[in-house]
Amino acid sequence: MAFAFPTPDFMPCPDCGASLPVAAGAGKHVCDDEQRLDYRLFELRPEIDRFPDDLGAWLNTPHGRFQQWLAERDR
Repeated sequence: MAFAFPTPDFMPCPDCGASLPVAAGAGKHVCDDEQRLDYRLFELRPEIDRFPDDLGAWLNTPHGRFQQWLAERDR
């Protein structure tokens, strides 16, 4: 016995995440810049949260230690 999922009435915009009607003739959507930025930050949240740990790990590499030394020297 096959089970079919119902077709959703709304789907998110892939660029800004706004809920858009799936029905034909729903009109052309124009993304709001602020909503697009919020959506992009939401997508990047895991990477943003991981940044301090990644930076600390990189600063412990030879290249990172050299960059620290160079920054101190150029200051």
